[in-house]
Amino acid sequence: MKVLFLSQGKQIEDHPGWQDALEKLKLEGEISEFTNLPYIGYAQNHGWEAFYNEVVTKCKQENYDLVYFHYFHLRGKPSPKKCLQKLLALQNRPVIITSCGDGFSDNWRSPGYPNDFKEISQLADITFSTQIGKAADKMLKWGAKNIVYIPHGMCQVRFKAHKINPENHNFDYDVVFIGSRNKGRNFMSRNWKAANERENLVKALHQRYGNKLGLFGNGWNYSSSQGPVPFNKQQHTFMKGRIIVGGNPYSYSDYYASNRPFFEISSGIPTVELSVPRLNKIFRDGDHVYFENNFKDLIKRVDLLLDKDPNELYSQAAQAGQYIEEKHTQYHRMRFKIDTAKRYIQNDYKLNVSFPFFLPEVNLAEEYQFAVKTK
Repeated sequence: MKVLFLSQGKQIEDHPGWQDALEKLKLEGEISEFTNLPYIGYAQNHGWEAFYNEVVTKCKQENYDLVYFHYFHLRGKPSPKKCLQKLLALQNRPVIITSCGDGFSDNWRSPGYPNDFKEISQLADITFSTQIGKAADKMLKWGAKNIVYIPHGMCQVRFKAHKINPENHNFDYDVVFIGSRNKGRNFMSRNWKAANERENLVKALHQRYGNKLGLFGNGWNYSSSQGPVPFNKQQHTFMKGRIIVGGNPYSYSDYYASNRPFFEISSGIPTVELSVPRLNKIFRDGDHVYFENNFKDLIKRVDLLLDKDPNELYSQAAQAGQYIEEKHTQYHRMRFKIDTAKRYIQNDYKLNVSFPFFLPEVNLAEEYQFAVKTK
């Protein structure tokens, strides 16, 4: 399979995990060749019309089997519709896939999905999404055909699984929280509601732990505030705390999680998160992560973990981190997308998804109805 990967970035180095994944898949014989064309950088240098023309030209000249519009939901760019129509009209037309990684609104609240993503998902063969449930129902209503769940994953180039020895590890805080205060002005939006929830969570954490809380991110004005953290330094920062509290989810559609829980868990530090429907089909509650339904129970859980035998606690956390490295990296995600596209072609352009990332105890036949949505 020959792949044209239109990556969300200005340069290939912006997303080294995806480049590494494709290189490995080529070495393994899963794909024959690939081109990584970062679409933001190309459009900034040459314009969006030139980018769309370049995609069509490359497909005519190189006969790609698969074209992947990666996280193609940058607001304000020109419509991709004509580009997609030209690709679909080619004599040996490629399979077209796209993906969405953000928790855009699954109801009438704004901000909703960008128009360019709506257009591309209407014409794409497969749309991969980090949230299903109501979000996928919304996609079906605007005309998306085949929606497949895919979680975020850990960048295997920038991060790895860690093992903490509590007897000699230097902890600066009891609890670490990474997340910015980014409430907008539109109080009708779900982002405003989620940001308000985050403010209340941080307030509760600060009241309980004071300066034993390591609070990282922009916009906070507490004595425990430590300022923002560079993306590549997140794991190092998480490892300063005995316990991690994850940022509240900005979507409660089935399965949704940002990429941050994967960095948290792989750091080797016990992680407590607010629960999202069906996310416990990916992370085992009480093993890989600790899910709670509200702030009060979340803080109770943190207190219980702080009192637990540290050797047992961090041994379990190390195993959870290893689980992320072995099952949930960007390499695993790219391999899944390639496999799904191959199965789609082999099945006469109909989905036949084989999910590799659910917990072994999950009944895959039953879960399929939640993880795949078709017209």
